[in-house]
Amino acid sequence: MKSSNEEPSAEGQQIVDENAPIEDAKRFDVSALPLETTSQKVIRRIDFPVQIARIAILAFIIWIWQSRTIFAGFNLFGIDFLPEIIPLFQGVPTEAWDYIAKVWDDKLFWQDFWVTLQEALLGFTYGALSGFIIGMVLGRFKKAKKVFSPFLIFTNAVPKIALAPILILWYGVDIGSKVALATIIVFFIVQIPVMAAVGGVDPDLDTVASSMGASQLQKFRLVVLPSILGPLFGALRLASVYAILSVVFGEFLASKRGLGQRLLYQVNNFGMGAAIALMSILAFLALFFNAGIGIMERKFLRWQDDSTRGNVVSL
Repeated sequence: MKSSNEEPSAEGQQIVDENAPIEDAKRFDVSALPLETTSQKVIRRIDFPVQIARIAILAFIIWIWQSRTIFAGFNLFGIDFLPEIIPLFQGVPTEAWDYIAKVWDDKLFWQDFWVTLQEALLGFTYGALSGFIIGMVLGRFKKAKKVFSPFLIFTNAVPKIALAPILILWYGVDIGSKVALATIIVFFIVQIPVMAAVGGVDPDLDTVASSMGASQLQKFRLVVLPSILGPLFGALRLASVYAILSVVFGEFLASKRGLGQRLLYQVNNFGMGAAIALMSILAFLALFFNAGIGIMERKFLRWQDDSTRGNVVSL
């Protein structure tokens, strides 16, 4: 009787197991899910509630700034979180806009803009390219890393700002000194993350690629490069901002032309509205750099979903 009771249950279990894949296939049929149209995808990416909140915050900042309320100072428990600013040192958005409208057709302004843009582009290109190559080599070859790491660590520990006067003596007050300063700063911003990312690549992937007969170039293209793209683009975003900061600082010290020299002149002559306008232009220039890197990041990391892939502009 016992054996006869077990046989039907075994047969019933066998029937259930045979039908299970069919039921699972129906249950997880992705074709039954609603498809997202192009317009719905654009709306989801724009995220209107977030954009409305940003606009509201920006409008509040501009209002409190334009009304000069922010210059009245803010004191809490005897601590001046915001000092009171005298009218001579105040600058409001309308004054900045008036300066932009004034210099929009000024050829000298666009010459200064081109000088700063050229310095930042060259410094970023030289520094990022050399930092990527050195980071790849030292991350890939452990012996070379042990030999050269102490020298790179010592050089990176040297205050880069302290190098600016020396570079001006070596390269002169033309664009060469600013390009050299930006190159040095960008180099370490890119080299250190790339070296760490290459050293952190899963060794099992390298072993599998070697067992399949992949050459060093193929392993670099198919294993190493895809693994470090995330840290690389993150470093490039940061380096693009510091490239502009470094050339502007170099122009503060000594320069024939450039937006940094123009900004220093306006501050020294208490042209606070013009100074705010120039700082805004430099900020938009950094955003332009950031947007270019973001477009490349979305192209090379298109296999990632929208939540992990970088935005065109990191805001």
